[in-house]
Amino acid sequence: MQNPPSSSSSTGRGPQSRRPLDKPSGAPPHDSTKRPTSKQVKEKSEHVVKLALGGNVVITIAKFLAWLHSGSSAMLSESIHSLVDSGNQTLLLIGIRAAATAPDRHHQYGYGKSIYFWSLVSALGTFWLGAGVSLRNSFQDLMSPTVQLEEITWDVWGVLGVSFLIDGSVLYQTMQLLRDSKPKHLTLWEHIRRIRDPTTLAVLLEDSGACLGVVMAIVGIGLSHALANPVYDSIGGLCISSLLAAMGLALARLNERYLLGQAVEPEIVDDIRKLLMARPGIDNVQSVQSQWIGPYTFAYKAEVDFDGTYLAAKLMARYEDEFLGSARLKEDLPVLLAFYAEDVVRTLEREVRDVEREIRAVHPEAQFIELEPASKDATAFAIDGHREKMLRELEHITLNQLLIAIAKNVVKQQQKQKHTTKQGQVAATRGDAGAGETSQVGDGKGSEDVDVKDEGNSQKK
Repeated sequence: MQNPPSSSSSTGRGPQSRRPLDKPSGAPPHDSTKRPTSKQVKEKSEHVVKLALGGNVVITIAKFLAWLHSGSSAMLSESIHSLVDSGNQTLLLIGIRAAATAPDRHHQYGYGKSIYFWSLVSALGTFWLGAGVSLRNSFQDLMSPTVQLEEITWDVWGVLGVSFLIDGSVLYQTMQLLRDSKPKHLTLWEHIRRIRDPTTLAVLLEDSGACLGVVMAIVGIGLSHALANPVYDSIGGLCISSLLAAMGLALARLNERYLLGQAVEPEIVDDIRKLLMARPGIDNVQSVQSQWIGPYTFAYKAEVDFDGTYLAAKLMARYEDEFLGSARLKEDLPVLLAFYAEDVVRTLEREVRDVEREIRAVHPEAQFIELEPASKDATAFAIDGHREKMLRELEHITLNQLLIAIAKNVVKQQQKQKHTTKQGQVAATRGDAGAGETSQVGDGKGSEDVDVKDEGNSQKK
């Protein structure tokens, strides 16, 4: 029941502020632009990682051969760069497979965060093995150059050119993936800053760094060759090493945030709140907690103040005759109250399921939703505050408004069901006489769709 107003706090929505069930929801319109689903983005991301791994394996072999031939410090740094990228992408694939493991009794929220662990290992590998080893060799070459300027021929330039083309191709596909998955209201840069998938960000950084590293190598080797001075080659190697260190730190920082438990973006939390508050059976939402538990999965928890008057309106038609028609109300009252209380709980459970289904329809990533009923007047009985005549009249007005709104909503759902059934019948009878087999397939599909919608409508009633 709706609690009476008190001097210390407000008690929810009164009759004038309720949103009738037959009116549009107060939630804001959502971006209807068709974007890839989380599953499609995940599959595309894994495909890009595999492409990057294949390309880096080929590039690594070619660069090492070019380094053995020329002795270039910049080419050695590039060889180590590509080797580390290959190892990192192998670790990312391990993380992708581990994150896809279904939840079990030991990890009830799933294994989504394992991808951040393997990506962190990858980032540390980039920093220590890639940047550390490359930096050491570059310093040694700076003190004692090993590059053979006369051996820098077409094969070195060819390897660098092919490397740039392969890394550039993978980088282009990664950027295309980001453009396709970008929300309409965000710029591409804002979308990149919000990336939660460490595999996508790793490939983006690694291939961007690879292309930039090739440019650094070309400049360093080119200046050494043109000016007959090996110092520029060593400086190119130092620049590439610094680039690897910066990439490793950026990736480590991303994985640190999500391993510690990054909260869901405020606009998503606010949108879920609006969805909840738009429902007539909810008075308030508070104590919201959220956390990303994987690149495409988050958990949402909130305390929800459900409106008991709305639940009573849902049960009125079923229990009115039971109470008024009882010839022995005094004897039957305990049993009727027990049945009524049980059905109130079941109605509340259905309301929670409907709310969760509505949230997931808009935000499919919300795989773990916990809505805890919590009234601010949980320690008091609602009936104690409704002994005053004015408050009883207020409750009657509120209840009647909800009954009218529920009745209108039932009629609206019945009309929608009839329209859907009619469309199914028209679709089933459409077609040529010679397409009997096709018509049978269409009939089966149409009837199945009607059954699903009938079931959904019956739950709403």
